[in-house]
Amino acid sequence: MIKSYEDIKREYEYIRQGDYLRYEDKKNEIYGKNPKLKELDLSIIKLYTKIGMARIENKPIDELEKQLENIQLERNTYLKEHNIIDDYKELKYVCDKCKDTGYVDGHKCSCFVQKEIELFDNISHFKNYIKDDNFDNLDMSFYNQSGLEYNGTTYKQLMETLIKKFKSEVEGMSKSPFSLLLIGPTGTGKTFLARCMGAEALKKNKSVLYVNVNEYLNSLKPDYEGEPLKYYAVACDLFILDDLGTERITDYTNTEINYIIDKRLNDKKSTIITTNLMPDQIESNYLSSTYSRLVNAYDNEYLYGDDLRRLKNVNI
Repeated sequence: MIKSYEDIKREYEYIRQGDYLRYEDKKNEIYGKNPKLKELDLSIIKLYTKIGMARIENKPIDELEKQLENIQLERNTYLKEHNIIDDYKELKYVCDKCKDTGYVDGHKCSCFVQKEIELFDNISHFKNYIKDDNFDNLDMSFYNQSGLEYNGTTYKQLMETLIKKFKSEVEGMSKSPFSLLLIGPTGTGKTFLARCMGAEALKKNKSVLYVNVNEYLNSLKPDYEGEPLKYYAVACDLFILDDLGTERITDYTNTEINYIIDKRLNDKKSTIITTNLMPDQIESNYLSSTYSRLVNAYDNEYLYGDDLRRLKNVNI
């Protein structure tokens, strides 16, 4: 089970070791059945060495190149006569895109992202949540039961607009990262919608870390068993921080909250934060820089209406 980035690093090391062992096994198998081929390959290697040394010493290489051409021709004939595919001296990779390094041109390979997704799920068990909390399971009839209106818009109409918008934001997050603050009373669907967006991001092969604010802050304590979630919150494609405002607020927690908000904005990475707090409460409880970023740099969406949990329980 992948539990840390060190585990991912070790897994790639094991994969590359396996690549080399398979390569050696295949080559030795071919040579064991074809000693003449091994002799020809060794002669080619020796000639390449001689040609290289001759060039360094400024000596003629015409005769050596002629010998090399003849041996290569003999080797090609041998391969054809014995139906041997000329790939036994090439490493075969599990992932051809990154050659089992995890990176392509300095960017994470899709195989690395899959390992990240597994890592983050082992931390937050997010896939367990989205078995139920996803847009496919969205039942608009519960929103329709709320007769409340805000600025002439029913709760159902609001949700239909937001869901369309949220799906679009996840669809385009590779090119246009988003920062979303979901605000509203308990039971209005903030966590559900955040999880739905996370589920959509997973479909797009994006890594998602979903944590409650208290779980996140507890992981930063010195006595926490495991790696601080801060490292993963910085690295993931989509970070979902649930229930901001339910933590015990101190100077230390304020500093940590401000850091991760600021860091992900600067790194241009998508983030969703849910909270029961109104902007004036955020201003009075958090650092001025945190308030400024959440109110000005984040897209603030207000959810209202009846408690959906209560409505669902009534209809069970």
